[in-house]
Amino acid sequence: MGNRVGIGLVGTLMMIAGMGVLALRADHLDTQIVDLSFFERNAWSRPLAAAAAILVALTVTRWLVVALGWGRCGSRTGTGTAMLGVAMKGIEGVARIHVRLVGEKRLRIGISMAPRGDLHELIACLDGQAVSRVRGAVDREGIPAMVRLHVRRR
Repeated sequence: MGNRVGIGLVGTLMMIAGMGVLALRADHLDTQIVDLSFFERNAWSRPLAAAAAILVALTVTRWLVVALGWGRCGSRTGTGTAMLGVAMKGIEGVARIHVRLVGEKRLRIGISMAPRGDLHELIACLDGQAVSRVRGAVDREGIPAMVRLHVRRR
């Protein structure tokens, strides 16, 4: 929620600043704000500037979509994450875990692991007790679970 509030505040400030610049520009129509003569003299610079602007726009749009959480399914469950952490206590190399409940359909478990971690021990723990403990923690005993395991390079 904090990230969304920050995006809203920055957007509001940028809109107010833009409207202020437009208001100042209306008072001084004869003053040049930006000198674009470089782009007029050098034809090769126009496609590069356009490509850079498109690249920046795509990067910012992707960041906004990810920050707003569009495309994510389900809701995070802190109890499930806590229970998964308890079940995997003592396993070397586990860096991040998260549990997401997707409606009444399924459970999504994400685990990020360092390369030095014991993968066999982690899989044995997941098969033996961890997934069933998480299901019990979120009160969904028969729900299918999908586990995504990511082993980092460094």
